[in-house]
Amino acid sequence: MNILFLSQRFLLPMDTGGKIRTGKILEQLSKNHEITLISNVESPKDDCFLPEMDRCCSKFVPVFWKEIPKYSLLFFLRLIFQMFSVYPVSVLNDTSRKLRKCLENEHHAKKYDLVICDFLQSALNFKNISGTPSILFQHNVESQISKRHYDGEERILAKLFWWLQWKKIFFFEKKICKQFDTVIAVSEQDRDTFHSLYGLDNLVTIPTGVDIEHYCPQDVPTESSSLVFVGSMDWLPNEDAVLYFANDILPFLKKEVPGIHLTVVGRNPSPRLKKRLSSVPEIQLTGWVDDVRPYIAKAGIYIIPIRIGGGTRMKIYEAMAMGKAIISTSIGAEGLAVKDEENIVLEDDPYEFSKKIIMMRKDSKMRARLGDNASAHVREHCSWQQVGGVFEKICYSNTHSNLKEFAP
Repeated sequence: MNILFLSQRFLLPMDTGGKIRTGKILEQLSKNHEITLISNVESPKDDCFLPEMDRCCSKFVPVFWKEIPKYSLLFFLRLIFQMFSVYPVSVLNDTSRKLRKCLENEHHAKKYDLVICDFLQSALNFKNISGTPSILFQHNVESQISKRHYDGEERILAKLFWWLQWKKIFFFEKKICKQFDTVIAVSEQDRDTFHSLYGLDNLVTIPTGVDIEHYCPQDVPTESSSLVFVGSMDWLPNEDAVLYFANDILPFLKKEVPGIHLTVVGRNPSPRLKKRLSSVPEIQLTGWVDDVRPYIAKAGIYIIPIRIGGGTRMKIYEAMAMGKAIISTSIGAEGLAVKDEENIVLEDDPYEFSKKIIMMRKDSKMRARLGDNASAHVREHCSWQQVGGVFEKICYSNTHSNLKEFAP
């Protein structure tokens, strides 16, 4: 097959869940198919990774751009302007005239068997694409994320912002999903949510994967009082998770385990988060690291106190592949084939979350059992080769469908 694939965000390094999922699937697809990949590229930051793009595609088409730094004056001025648009802020951020024209030019220059849009936020770039079977790769139910932000927000202006984004993205998502031939969801739960919210009948699912060769148990000493959380800290659900831990879970823990400490591994923590944690010595922010595995390996327990989100968290499978004992909220493990008390511990109440951390810390046999079961599960069911095979079958099944006309 000849496939035209738009991934608005440059995929390398694969340091976020979405980039890992997309990049690993493209690595599998490109073994047997001709992939033309279009992405934004920020120079000079991304220049060193350009020679590696042949891992993911046969042809890479860069669209050069400059990202506006978060929390800068220009960032907030643009945000104010975007509030008057009918489109959600996240969609406007991932849409550009240059990106759209590049996509259109590539589509017109060659006969493609399939076009694929990675993430809902990039779908507006497909406004003038027609005549080719199409797939929208949905890593999350985006309106669900915005609603959860709205539900959990207490600040009046921020709550108003999230209410507007929730309503805008709800109608955008409902409309756009129906204009692609197929929508790929990353879990059965997301598929059911798409169906119940939007009445979609063009849904399929793929499983979540993990690099089982890269993430494997390591024979290093662990610290029973050491916790670890891994995730990009410029993604708001991850920031909320760390704040939730600091405000609602840690106070209980400190009373029982004075030496407890959490290492938060992930890029770009916000000024807000740094300020809040400056008076919390029990929590360390690492920022960007080249390799998360040493931090995961030495921790006694891997925590996922996520309250907001959608899709699936691949970071769980990475920790499971490394044989770690994991405690998560139900939303944190949402959509994954995990079993409470067998290969993970699930808990939503902050006090009970802290009590279960204390229990797991004391019980080394419990930690070992959870970790062994977790590692065995992902190694049997969750390789990227398996996931790529499922994705490939979906692509084949779409090559004879008819693309609907776009009218965003």
